[in-house]
Amino acid sequence: MTARMYYDADADPAALAGQVVAIIGFGSQGHAHALNLHESGVRVVVGLPEGSKSRGPAEEAGLEVLTTGSAVARADVVMIAIPDTAQKAAWDADIAPNLGPGALVLFAHGFNIRFGRIAPPEGVDVGMVAPKGPGHLVRSVYESGGGVPALFAVHQDATGTARARVLAYARALGNTRAGVLETTFAEETETDLF
Repeated sequence: MTARMYYDADADPAALAGQVVAIIGFGSQGHAHALNLHESGVRVVVGLPEGSKSRGPAEEAGLEVLTTGSAVARADVVMIAIPDTAQKAAWDADIAPNLGPGALVLFAHGFNIRFGRIAPPEGVDVGMVAPKGPGHLVRSVYESGGGVPALFAVHQDATGTARARVLAYARALGNTRAGVLETTFAEETETDLF
């Protein structure tokens, strides 16, 4: 089976129309995701803990900043863009209790799903958009009109719209300008680790 690349024409931005995307974290990947999506016309909120040193920079960039739990409660799509080691605690405390039915939970790396540290409930979609570059590159290449290639995956499709929404997210991030390749959480995690 040959791998297929997906580009802008394969991703319908209307799949995210009217939806709010919460970016959890504003570090290397988080800032790039939040700013690129915002500039692509997606409604973005940033979820950060009270007292986070990233709150100022996110607000200065013109983004709405909420606590993590409030951002998740407001969102239709939640991208968890914090380090793998911090994800389970944030999931248990702030993300899982505030997820609405039919929400799409996204990861930039498959680790916590692959190893069962996070187990999303049945009624939500679970996907991944994993850019093949650090956040500053994802941002600068987007700003120059290009895109960084990415891997994408759907782990759980409760709504029947997961794949379309994951591809629309990758397009808003700029990845489909360069091309995205479909994979699985297990394959992405294991190739990244080994």
